[in-house]
Amino acid sequence: MKKVFVTGSSSGIGLALANVFLENRFKVEGIARRNAIEHPNYMHHTLDLSDLNKVAEFEFSTNQDFEEVILINNAGWLGEVKPIGELQNENIQRINDINVTAPFILINSFLSQLNSFNGKKTIINISSGAAKYPIKSWGTYCASKAAIDMFSRVIKEEHPEIDVMSIAPGVVDTAMQKAIREVPEEDFEDSARFHEMHNSGELRSSEDVAKQIADLIENKQIAQETVFSLREL
Repeated sequence: MKKVFVTGSSSGIGLALANVFLENRFKVEGIARRNAIEHPNYMHHTLDLSDLNKVAEFEFSTNQDFEEVILINNAGWLGEVKPIGELQNENIQRINDINVTAPFILINSFLSQLNSFNGKKTIINISSGAAKYPIKSWGTYCASKAAIDMFSRVIKEEHPEIDVMSIAPGVVDTAMQKAIREVPEEDFEDSARFHEMHNSGELRSSEDVAKQIADLIENKQIAQETVFSLREL
């Protein structure tokens, strides 16, 4: 049996991932501010990732009966969508707490606490195409995802025995996309492009993305690099 920890399990890709893994008979532990799943193989941990003291206290419970234990850092925040120079300093700190520091701490705890675990260990970080391409008014989000990509690369250098993937899922129909479309055009000049993608049906469903990621975990040879986009496969 396999076990997976998923952050942001209450909605979007995180909820879809948790449901896919439950269908595949995994043990699933969700980490989010609220619980959206009732299932005998599911355990929920109520946790706000901006509370770094609580994040540091999180314990990855497991035992040697599992053949593989997986950590998926899915939760993230778009942040304040405004040009640099117009951002609230507290929002700069908050997005880095949620998108960078919290997953870094969870990964560090995961590797430390499972040091004696004899089975397979896998780390999946949900990144973004924004990590590679600068987008006006998304400075903090772009930088936070670039950070998780580089952290993933360093993990792979230090722990070649562990499967590590930092995955850009593409444009997905989530609450984050809805939030993007609600940003006033004067704050985000690319607003029209996101409205067009939504109206033309270009957004993928969370369920389709979750199934593709679950397939990657079962068939890791498909991923040729540590950092990649689902669009490349």
